[in-house]
Amino acid sequence: MATGVFESGKVVVEVNILKPERLLNILWNENVNVINIKRIDVATIRISIDYNDYDILVEAVRSLNGKSKIVSKTGILFIVGKLKSKLFLAIGGMLFLTILLYLSTYVWSIEINTKKNVSPYELRQQLYSIGIKPGISKDKIDVKDIEKQLENMNSEILWLRARIEGSTLKIFIEEKVNPPEIKEGKYGNLVAKMDGEVSRVYAFSGRSSVHIGDMVKVGDVVIEGINGKEEDPYQVVPDGVVMANTFYEKSMTTKIDGTELKRSGEKDSDIYIKILGKKIYLKKAIKEFKEYDKIEESGKIINKVNYFEKKEYPVQLSKEEAIDKAVKELEESLYSNLTREAKIIDRIISTSDSSDGNIVVNVVFVVEQNIVNNEPVEY
Repeated sequence: MATGVFESGKVVVEVNILKPERLLNILWNENVNVINIKRIDVATIRISIDYNDYDILVEAVRSLNGKSKIVSKTGILFIVGKLKSKLFLAIGGMLFLTILLYLSTYVWSIEINTKKNVSPYELRQQLYSIGIKPGISKDKIDVKDIEKQLENMNSEILWLRARIEGSTLKIFIEEKVNPPEIKEGKYGNLVAKMDGEVSRVYAFSGRSSVHIGDMVKVGDVVIEGINGKEEDPYQVVPDGVVMANTFYEKSMTTKIDGTELKRSGEKDSDIYIKILGKKIYLKKAIKEFKEYDKIEESGKIINKVNYFEKKEYPVQLSKEEAIDKAVKELEESLYSNLTREAKIIDRIISTSDSSDGNIVVNVVFVVEQNIVNNEPVEY
């Protein structure tokens, strides 16, 4: 018989036996509580008993050369069993996610993209020599320092860019010397596509018309499409790189005290498909956010509108912390608009107090980048 709430449970058992009456007699003699009996056919019955008496039933059926199987189970005992299995599954899932998040804080592979003259193996060995190898924590990686050290170690590098994407450190290399190639293109001169102060010049084909330290403006000729002696020049398709220090000015107002509106981490989405210009929603956002960012994602079939909740959070920073935070945000926004070879080499920071007690941070970024417009301009 059941001895407690958490041990209680009832089972419905289907029994195939030639003489069901003999089985019932055995169960009654063993004081088994037979709750319900239902005859299915001449040799088959279904009976309900307490789960604690199930072993007695199985032994009795075996002694009479019959067969039995459980048809259904009810009771707290079985509910607790199901909850246990789900709990262990949830714990296992949380443990897996925790391990996955922890492993994502490390770099597990290094991808090197070069051309023909610089060996990826050589670059990999140089990275190893400065302590950068698979398994290193992302916190120990300073991509700007890696770029500077590799440029100093390898004279064949024109410029390089290091970036961490996921768990991969990606290195992109542009080489100074390329094998001679037959280049097809139109004649003319290469001109500057932006203002800047020339820092390095590499004329692969043609003749440089600027020198280190020269100030150039948009449209100035930087590489002429001619080669040969001055008394006997001939036309070539111009090609080259002119690295120059360019200037970008950005500013923002940052708070040192009060509150600021930023994402809370809560998110909801609308999911829909479009048929004949009409939206058919598969899921509607149910959370009501007072303030939110709205971002739409268009797919070939399924479209989404994501809502990211924004809340007011307290801000209390020192003036230095507020300036550092603003400079970092401005630098990140600038990098998203620069080409791969561009590199910030200096920052000129000025600040002023706004009327509401906040700080206006103004930064002039000095960016070294290739200013050549690769489309030749006719003479």
